[in-house]
Amino acid sequence: MDSHRKTILIVGPILLIGASFLLTLGSARDGSTAPRTPGSLHVDVVEPLKNDTNSLLRRACEATAQDLVPRLDRSDTILIRPPYVIAGDMSEEVLDRLHRDVIRPTERALNVSFFDTVPTEPITIIAFADEPRFREFALRVDRRKADSYYGYYLRPQRRVVANVSTGGGTLAHELTHALAHFDFPLMPEWFDEGLASLFEQSEFTDNNRRLSGTDNWRVHHVLRAIHDNQLRPASDLANDGLRTEHQAIDYAQARYLCLYLQDQQLLEPYYRKLRSMSTIDSTGWNTLASLLDLGNSAEVDADFRRWIVKFHKAQRQRTVSRGRQTLSMKPVNDSL
Repeated sequence: MDSHRKTILIVGPILLIGASFLLTLGSARDGSTAPRTPGSLHVDVVEPLKNDTNSLLRRACEATAQDLVPRLDRSDTILIRPPYVIAGDMSEEVLDRLHRDVIRPTERALNVSFFDTVPTEPITIIAFADEPRFREFALRVDRRKADSYYGYYLRPQRRVVANVSTGGGTLAHELTHALAHFDFPLMPEWFDEGLASLFEQSEFTDNNRRLSGTDNWRVHHVLRAIHDNQLRPASDLANDGLRTEHQAIDYAQARYLCLYLQDQQLLEPYYRKLRSMSTIDSTGWNTLASLLDLGNSAEVDADFRRWIVKFHKAQRQRTVSRGRQTLSMKPVNDSL
């Protein structure tokens, strides 16, 4: 794996949320949380019944929680917070803080900007306090060798699995996948991955109502590909999809195309327009080209290349001038 995939930086309010959560997580590791009965898996349900629809969703969440019990250790905890079933090797207090301080704010911000359809089925989030438990679960339950990633989303099961010691960016990435698949199930793969990757490093804006993606480690893959004349035309990325053998470049290009649109205030219009046109523009390229109005594919690529060099330079200067704090993190999975 390229060395740049060893780091993810989470900034702004996301940093504050992640830092406070990690402090709580550390307390949980030190055994300073409320005592647990040894060998008993605790299932906590606190969401009240509001109407028939919510009642059905809560019952579905309860059934999902019961199905999950045999896959977890007896000392683990399960919280039911419809539409989420949140489980992990932490105390009820820590998992509830994860829901309140990371999951819910991220969901609200994404709904303001993009998603109109609320989940009608449970989303399972399994959060582990450290790497060994994450790897063990990934291999034992999902048959995934977690050698190079710290979170993944399984679409058929609507299940997020994450090592939360990597911070809020991992969950923001995977939660974007989970929520998007309810709102836009036909989203092209490149855009699905680009949008999720965009929020793995982001900050809240507009009084915490929106999330805004910021520069991160993936930029080096794009800049190197430009330098080595290996960056594909954006039309090829959209029409031909992501390549397994060039995954790092393609995922980075997808993320920065989303950031390119965001910088021009076109990301939200693109999402909504593509969602409405997806049956006739399955790859998203025609919608992208028409929205950018640059004439042809070559002009789009030339403008994108000029923008990313200028943007990255400006972001570096902005970070230095503001003395912004950063938090070094391990890589999230580029889940398909």
